[in-house]
Amino acid sequence: MDSCLMLAVSAVEPTWLEMIGTWVWMILGVAGGLTFVIFVHELGHFLVAKACGVKCEKFYVGFDFFEIPIPFTKWKLPRSLFKFQWGETEYGLGSLPLGGYVKMLGQDDDPRNAEAEAARIRTAAPAASDARVEAIASGDAAEGLVAGQSVEKLTNEALAAAHVHDKDKPADPPVPAQTTAGRTILLDPRSFPAKSVLARMAIISAGVIMNLIFAVIMATVAFRLGVKEMPAVIGATSPGGAAWVEGLQPGSRLIQIGERGRRNEFLSFTDFRQTAMLNNGRPVKLLVREPDGKEDWHELTPTTKPGGKSPMIGIAPAEDLELNIWPGPASYLNPKSSAQLLERDKVVEAAGQKVASGAELGAVLAQQPLGQIAIKVERRERQPSGELVKDSKRQPQFVDVTLEPRPMRELGLTMKMGPIVAVRKNSPAQLAGLLPDDTILEIDGEPPGDPLSLSQRLTPKPGSTEPLKITVQRKDRQGQPVTKTLEVTPEPPLQSALHPPAMNPTSIESIGVAFAVMNEVNSVDSAGPAGAAGLRAGDFVTKLEFVPGGRPEDVKKIKKIAGSFRFDALEFAETKDSWIDAVVGLQMVPADTKIKLTWLRGKQTMSAVMSPRDSAKFFDDRRGLKTYALTQTQIGTNWGDAFQAGAQETVERVEEVLVILYSLVTGRLPATNLSGPPGILMAAAGFASEGFSSLLMFLVILSANLAVLNFLPIPVLDGGHMLFLTYEGVRGKPASGELQYRLTLLGLLCLLALMVFASAMDIGRFAELIRNWF
Repeated sequence: MDSCLMLAVSAVEPTWLEMIGTWVWMILGVAGGLTFVIFVHELGHFLVAKACGVKCEKFYVGFDFFEIPIPFTKWKLPRSLFKFQWGETEYGLGSLPLGGYVKMLGQDDDPRNAEAEAARIRTAAPAASDARVEAIASGDAAEGLVAGQSVEKLTNEALAAAHVHDKDKPADPPVPAQTTAGRTILLDPRSFPAKSVLARMAIISAGVIMNLIFAVIMATVAFRLGVKEMPAVIGATSPGGAAWVEGLQPGSRLIQIGERGRRNEFLSFTDFRQTAMLNNGRPVKLLVREPDGKEDWHELTPTTKPGGKSPMIGIAPAEDLELNIWPGPASYLNPKSSAQLLERDKVVEAAGQKVASGAELGAVLAQQPLGQIAIKVERRERQPSGELVKDSKRQPQFVDVTLEPRPMRELGLTMKMGPIVAVRKNSPAQLAGLLPDDTILEIDGEPPGDPLSLSQRLTPKPGSTEPLKITVQRKDRQGQPVTKTLEVTPEPPLQSALHPPAMNPTSIESIGVAFAVMNEVNSVDSAGPAGAAGLRAGDFVTKLEFVPGGRPEDVKKIKKIAGSFRFDALEFAETKDSWIDAVVGLQMVPADTKIKLTWLRGKQTMSAVMSPRDSAKFFDDRRGLKTYALTQTQIGTNWGDAFQAGAQETVERVEEVLVILYSLVTGRLPATNLSGPPGILMAAAGFASEGFSSLLMFLVILSANLAVLNFLPIPVLDGGHMLFLTYEGVRGKPASGELQYRLTLLGLLCLLALMVFASAMDIGRFAELIRNWF
C-alpha cells in the first residue's frame, strides 16, 4: 500500500442567499481542490505501477482503514464513502480524509500485514519447497542434481500450480527473491516485491513527480487566467524597524531577494513576510527600486520583538487610491467632507498635487496635517445598488471635495518620552549627530511635550528650511551624563508617524528618530478628563478598558467591521500593549464610548471612568481617509509565457518548503508557526474566496508541500520507502522485517505527534480569532 500524507469589506452587506452561495462555492472548491491534489499523487503511483506490470488491488482517495464512530450516537461512518470494482482494481473514497493510497499486491504500509502479504505472493510456487527453490535459484548445482530438477522445470511446476484454473491465460514465471534472512523464495511476478529495485523506486517516486508536473500545469493555467496578489511594494515602514532604519521609502518595490536570487518584477508582499520569517536574526540582501526608479541593494536583519510571535522587517502593504468607505454603524469613522465620498472613488489629486500611488497620497497628507485640505476624486458609473459598472463606456466624473480637519481623541494627559532607540540612515538626525540612547530634553528651548504629537508639531511648513535646536542628554566615554545641543534641519515627511503598523516605538518622521513611549504619566491637563479623574504626573497607567455606550447590536457590528481592533482591554507591559495602542484605539471607538483607566501610584492601585475629548492641537493627518490595499494581476500574454511563469512559481514554492524545513530543523523558525489540516482548510477557503486562479495557486503551494514532505526519509511516507529500497539495492536483500516494523511505527508516531501539535497551533489561532469575533 502506498500512502501520502498532507501536513502542510464591502460597503454593501451581502444577502443570506449570497453568503450561502459563497460558502458553498468555497467548500466545493476546497474539497475538490484537495481531493484533486491527492488524486494526482496517487495517480502517479498507479500509472507507473501498471506500466511496470504490478497488480493494483485498490486506488483510494482518503483512507478506509476503519469505521469512524459518530460522537454521541451509536452509528459509525463506513470505511469507504464510495467504491466500485473495475477490472482487478477497487476504486473508492475513504472516510478518513487525511491522504490517499494505492494498494499494490505484496506491499502494505501496515507492518502487521507483512506476513500475510508475503504468504499471498508466494502462492505462485506451492509445488516447490523453500529448500529446493533456495538451492536452485542460488545456483547450488549439487542440490539441484539431487533434486533432479532445473530452475526452468521448477518454475514451470509453479506456473502450472498457480494457473491450473486458467490454462489458456499466459503468465510470467515466478520471480526468485532474497528474504531478509538470506533465503531465496519465489514471488508472484505481478507483486510489488517481485520487481527490480529500480522499478520499485520509479513507482514510489512517481507520486511526487506527478504532483510537481501538475503543479506546473495548475500554475500555468492560473497565470493564463491572471493571478491577483498584493505586490512587494512598501506602503509604510515601522519606526525603529529594520526597513525604517535602512531608510526604505514608501512606494519602493522589492525586485530580488538575495544576490543569488532571481530578479522578478512580480514578487508579492508574501515574499516580504517569508523573507523575514526565514531569516530571523540573520542579514538578508534585498534589491529595491525606489519610487524615482533608482535601484539599490539594502541589507536588513529581521528580528522578533519582545512578546512578538514572528520575526519582522517592519513593512506594511502598499495602499491603492480607491476609497474604502466604512459601512453602517462604523460610518462615524469616515471623513467629514463637503461632498459625500462613495465606495471605490479614486483619489487623483490632494492639496493641488496629482497623486499616482497610495504612497504619494500618504506623503501629501502627512506634510499638511492641519486645517482643511482639498482632494479630487474620480467617480465611475455605478449601478442602482452602488456597485461599479464593469467595462463602463461612460467617461468618469471628477468631483472636488474638501476634507475637514479631524481632531485626535485624547484623555488630557501626556506620557513620558523614552530615549531614542534608532536613527534612520541618511536622515537629518543622523547628519546632525543624534545617536541611539540619546534622550531629548528640549526642542528650541522648550520641553518636548506630548511625544505622540511631536512628529506632527515638527513637520516643516512648505518651503521652510529653519533648523531646530535639539538638546539631548547622553553618556560620555566614562558613562557620565552630559548634555549636547545639535542643529537639525527637518525635511518633509514621506509618511505619517500615526499610520504605519501601530507599535512602540514611534517616530519624528521629519528628522528620522524613533523613540519609545512609556506608560508613566509625564503631565496632566487639570481641566481634562484625566485631571478630573485625579491622575498625576508620575502615575503608571497599567490598564485601559473600553466601555461602549451604544446599543449592543451596533457594538457587535462595529467589532466585526473594524478588523484587528476589537475593543479589547489593553494591559501596559513591556511585552504586551503600549500607550500607542491606546491612542490608536481611542480614534476607533464611537464618541459615546467611555474609558476606564487603571493606574499605580506607589503601591496603591487606582481606577476611574472618563470620557475622551477632542484635542485642540493634535489632528489625524489622514482625516479618516481609508483606501484599499494595492493589488496587481500577473497574466501570461500567451501559453508559453504562462508556462514559464508557472514553472518558475513551482520551483520557488519547492525551494520555499525546503528552506522552511531547514529553518525548522536549525531552530531559526519556531515550530509554533506550523499549520496542520485545520489551517490548510482555512487557508484553502481563503484562497477559494478570491477566485478560481487564486485557488489554483494554493493548490500549487499544496502540491509543492506534498511533494517535498512525502519525499522525506520517514517510514510510512514515500521517502521512507525509498530509504528501504536504497538499503536493499546496496545490500542485495531487504532490511530486516523487525527493523522495518520498528522504524515504520516510530515514523507513524512522529507524524501523528507532529500533526496533533500543528493542529493544536491552528486551534489556538482559531480560538483567538473566534474570541475576537464574538
